[in-house]
Amino acid sequence: MSLIQCKDCGSQISDSAAACPKCGAPVPVTVGPDQIQCPFCMTPLHKDASVCTGCNAMRGYATNANGVMTSKGPVIAFGIVLPIIVALVVLPFYWPASLVIAAFAAFGTWRVKNGPYWYKSKVPT
Repeated sequence: MSLIQCKDCGSQISDSAAACPKCGAPVPVTVGPDQIQCPFCMTPLHKDASVCTGCNAMRGYATNANGVMTSKGPVIAFGIVLPIIVALVVLPFYWPASLVIAAFAAFGTWRVKNGPYWYKSKVPT
C-alpha cells in the first residue's frame, strides 16, 4: 500500500481506497491488457464492452435524445456520405453552404476515426 495523489482535489490517499475520502472522486485502478476503465466510475471492463456494469454508461459513436447508442454504420451513412451528397447537390447553387456541409462530413470522419466514446447513461443505476 502506498499513498497517491487524488486527481480531483490533490489530497494524499491510499492506492487501495475505492474513492477519495475528502472529495469522493473514484481512484483509478490498474487494468489488464484486455481491459479498459469506465471514465465515470473507474470500473475495469473488457476492452470490447459497450455498457459499464458499474454505472450503466454506454460506449458507442453517438447517442440520441432517448439514450439509444449508434454504431459506426449510421455515423458513416448520415455523418459522412449524406453530407457529401448534399454538398455536391448544393455546390453549383451556393458554394458557402457546401463548405458548411463538408465541415459536417469532416466531423463525421473524425468521429469514426477516433472510435467510440463513453456516454453517461440516462437510466438510473
